[in-house]
Amino acid sequence: KDLRTGVESTSPSSVLDGDLDDFMEASLSQRIEGGAGEAVADLD
Repeated sequence: KDLRTGVESTSPSSVLDGDLDDFMEASLSQRIEGGAGEAVADLD
């Protein structure tokens, strides 16, 4: 779970194997849309 973008994966092994496309796409979209870098409050 990426707390900055809200993207989650139900398969940790695929993320560890390099399947990061969803996370990268969400991060880049957030930067393009001008998402402010804020402190993470939700650590669950």
